[in-house]
Amino acid sequence: MSPAAMLDRVTAALTRLIDAAEPWEGLFPSMLDLEGRAMLREQPTAIHGQRDGDRAFLGSNLMHDHVVLRLMYDLDAAGLADGCAVAADRYLERFATHCTDTVSGLFPWGEHSFWQLVDDHVGSGHRPDEPEHAIHDHLRQAPVWLWERLWRINPLCVERFAEGLDNHWTQGEPREYIRHAFIGRRARHPRGARSCDFPRHGGFYILDWAFAWRHTGRDRFRAQIDVMLDYWWERRFDDGTLLVESRSSDDATSFTGIAAPSQSQSLAASLLDTAAQIGDNDAALAATMRERAQVYLDGFLAAPHRPEEQLYVSTFDLATREPHRPMAAWGSVYGSSAAGGPALLCVAAYRHTGDRGLLSWSASLCAWYLAEPFPSEIAVPASDAGLALELFAALHEETGQRRWLDEGLERAAELADTYLDRPLPRGAAGIGWYESQMGPGYLLHGLARMGLLAMGAESCPVAADFSSR
Repeated sequence: MSPAAMLDRVTAALTRLIDAAEPWEGLFPSMLDLEGRAMLREQPTAIHGQRDGDRAFLGSNLMHDHVVLRLMYDLDAAGLADGCAVAADRYLERFATHCTDTVSGLFPWGEHSFWQLVDDHVGSGHRPDEPEHAIHDHLRQAPVWLWERLWRINPLCVERFAEGLDNHWTQGEPREYIRHAFIGRRARHPRGARSCDFPRHGGFYILDWAFAWRHTGRDRFRAQIDVMLDYWWERRFDDGTLLVESRSSDDATSFTGIAAPSQSQSLAASLLDTAAQIGDNDAALAATMRERAQVYLDGFLAAPHRPEEQLYVSTFDLATREPHRPMAAWGSVYGSSAAGGPALLCVAAYRHTGDRGLLSWSASLCAWYLAEPFPSEIAVPASDAGLALELFAALHEETGQRRWLDEGLERAAELADTYLDRPLPRGAAGIGWYESQMGPGYLLHGLARMGLLAMGAESCPVAADFSSR
């Protein structure tokens, strides 16, 4: 497949998504038939490793879709997809002015909530018949460009969201947060048997508060940043390692003594992005963020990865330093991420720090993608494929090495035929529908970047996306 043909498939898919959004005021339905003709009215059976409570049946989820929206803006600006920017604006206008007026201010997006299109209200993945109990969980980082767009449309919704993040602090002492928060009421979450205060979520909130602070000047948001910045710093181990959660249970769900290097890396990436955003507004705060991010990154690199065995760990036992959950090249499931995400974040962190160890780690893992055959027997989520392609493109840009482009292009052609053999990409290999929760946006984005780089673009007009963290 030629790079131009690959790009044509991507732009055709975007056109179908735009058409499918027409009945819903510009919002993309999360589940569609592969022709893009209609939103699915019966929920397909979840694939292996997918939880029904994380899906957006009959709904739309901006946290799934922002990767596609950024692709639409970039392609339109490059003259490669006329009308896409108008459609992306329409989506965000509808979301910011119609879907954000919640009691808490928190948005219906992320892991467990969404906007329910049919009945036009906040949707709940866990309790679909009780939307008043919808739960906010960020899922991944909301990038600065997205906050900028939302701010231009409706600054009040951004400010109220930053206020609503207070719901992620739990009731009681000592201070503790949780990745879940109430959307339908203003109340801190009750404290359970586990903290569920994953480090990466702290990074999400810090970037959100920093944006709100920079644009409103409110001391409240600055104070929240300070508290969250110290939260994990005071809980780190000597090598920069962080636990999955600061307080765990004694039952089968326990993460007691389990370290999470990929979570540490995610927190570091968000701190580096936030430091760049703050800039001269508070140089001392930005410097602290960079210093602490480097410690967390050192902990990530020092984890018991075994590249010679193609073993990269998401989590490991702190006492024995034995792997707890390895990363997967293909076939990620809930709780075990695709390796392309952390490898891509290494490139993102390298852009901030110049740490060559991060780039070497990414290159080692990318070589694994070249050696590991794509499995035919499992429904590999589209995000796994997309993040792999994003990694090939980013390594080519950073190193100038042609191998990442040439070999990545071969894999891109294979993946395009696997996922994008119909107008819309399959949510996972072998299934018969599009589903945003499985990450087809990353696939479209990665295919576009590979195609454009192969077509000779000196500077790829589609910017790298580092939001999967």
